[in-house]
Amino acid sequence: MNPRQKQLVLRALTRRDLRLNDLYGKRWVLCEKEVKAAPPALYLPGDLDRVQAVSELSSFEQERRRILGGQAEHAATVAYELKNVDYFQGSLFKGAVRQPMVKNLDGLEGDTSKPVHLPYVSISSTLYGSFYFAHWLMDDLTLHLAGETTGSEIAILNPLIGHQPQYRRLFDIESQVLRRAHFDRVILFDDFGQNSYKRQRYDELRSRLQAKVQGKGHTRVFLRRSGGAARSLTNHEEIESAMEQRGFSIFDPMKGSVEEIAEHLCGAKLVVGVEGSHLSHALYAMADEGCLCVLQPPGRFMSILKDFTDCLGLRYAFVTGTEAGEGFSIDANNLNRLLDLAE
Repeated sequence: MNPRQKQLVLRALTRRDLRLNDLYGKRWVLCEKEVKAAPPALYLPGDLDRVQAVSELSSFEQERRRILGGQAEHAATVAYELKNVDYFQGSLFKGAVRQPMVKNLDGLEGDTSKPVHLPYVSISSTLYGSFYFAHWLMDDLTLHLAGETTGSEIAILNPLIGHQPQYRRLFDIESQVLRRAHFDRVILFDDFGQNSYKRQRYDELRSRLQAKVQGKGHTRVFLRRSGGAARSLTNHEEIESAMEQRGFSIFDPMKGSVEEIAEHLCGAKLVVGVEGSHLSHALYAMADEGCLCVLQPPGRFMSILKDFTDCLGLRYAFVTGTEAGEGFSIDANNLNRLLDLAE
């Protein structure tokens, strides 16, 4: 009986809803929960009112709270040690409890390979990190630094794609990728709070990147979006022309290596682009107290990157577009007015 079959049988018998972290044998707090003041976003009058809908992962209330700033509570970072845990077909299993870790199960569902046996391991992967690049860059990589403090081996559960292997080399982060395993002891983390311990690890990764990369002197960068979910800027030529007239360098991260991306962004004081994970490339590279300016589609507003910029001490600005054909357009005059404020 494989771990999935065993879990289904035990789940039917126990009928209990538990998280894997509820089954810990040992628990310790790496950072207590904190309350910190968040600055408001920088935006023009009326831009928040133009938002028609938000991402399916958020809500109007959550987005307004981020944008308006104020006192915010950040969850504690907690480590949990569990014994006798299996990893099988993209999920962790212990008894009746299953915790999915990978969204895309291509090549994993039919896996009949023999499990790797590991005595003591920290997991530096998250479910969101398996399909959102920004979460992988900001959450999974910082989890590795937390794992370095445990004295255990460190393992990742989601296959590396795109720029991810290059980022791991750039940051000197090494760990094995697992497809199937049994752990005698495993450490998992609750680490979603943007607390001071998260800031410490962000700063460490920023230092590692900036120690290796020499910037090209671009203080203003427009990051072109050419991949990911459809979020088409219908007047991108007009906007890019306006940005070039303002002294911006135009760069498409999908067409560069991680080293080229980091060199282009290193030291940038102002980074502009359509909302999306590609903007997270800037967070480890841009200048201290720099500003990230996000072009927001009115029908899918999302400001999760502000959580990261707030924690890093960077500024966050946005301009909301208007629906246009199959996408949205941005008023170049409004964007220039916002950038005047940002600068």
